[in-house]
Amino acid sequence: MQSNRVKTCLTAYYKITPGLFFLVGGGTGFLISLWLAFNTQSMAAQALLGALLFVSVLAFGIYCLKRPYFLLEPRQLTVYNLLGTVTKRYSFESWDVVKADSRRIYIDNAGITIKVAVAPWLVKSEDWLAMRQLL
Repeated sequence: MQSNRVKTCLTAYYKITPGLFFLVGGGTGFLISLWLAFNTQSMAAQALLGALLFVSVLAFGIYCLKRPYFLLEPRQLTVYNLLGTVTKRYSFESWDVVKADSRRIYIDNAGITIKVAVAPWLVKSEDWLAMRQLL
């Protein structure tokens, strides 16, 4: 099994919850802004600017639906934020020092246990289970 683990990489994606939050918020805000623009003469320009803002929130929600949360490679674990930039990289010697339970990922390096800053409630369930089986 060790030889199979050496060649394996796992990309875990965010659940759809953050993306849906931005989609629903952006869509709702967009509709309210359009309603205000057509029903109030004094605030029409501000409402249209608000509608443009909510379209960008809606687009960000679509963008968030396909964002990876972390990438587990044979000697490194990389954590990403919703914007897609790297927030933290954890390096380790072998798969044997990486452990996971139902709530956390741990890396044991030379007797020092590091808790990886990953929240399992933000990871797709099937990705979390695949990661636990891999480890």
